[in-house]
Formats: sequence, structure tokens, C-alpha cells
Amino acid sequence: MKKIDTSKLSTDECWGIQINGTQHCRICKWTGISACEGQNILRTGRNSKGYLINETGVVADDFKRESVKIEF
Repeated sequence: MKKIDTSKLSTDECWGIQINGTQHCRICKWTGISACEGQNILRTGRNSKGYLINETGVVADDFKRESVKIEF
């Protein structure tokens, strides 16, 4: 069974993509229409909280974009 840290999931976007990854779109009846709530994830590769979403779902040990700071 897959374990998901639900605090990394955005409530305003498709949970199917966030949990199962982009492969979820292959079986989703909303894919390709305006009712699809995963369009931004598919476009950016991240949910609205900034976590990386790949083909298998939210990446557990990914750093949020906002938390990465590089200084020289």
C-alpha cells in the first residue's frame, strides 16, 4: 500500500494526479476538458503548494521551490 503525506497535497487540485501521478490521466474521464483540475500540475510539474508531482505522484523528499535558497 502506498503512503502519502496528505499535508503535501493541495486541496484545490486533482488528488488523483497528486496521489497516483500523471499516469492517472490515462484513465480519467475529465482529461482534456475544462473540468480537469490537474491542468496546472501537468503544465508545471508541481502542485499549488510547490511539491513536485511525477508519473507516480507527489515526490516525498522533494524540497519546495520557495524553501530552496542559494547564496554565493
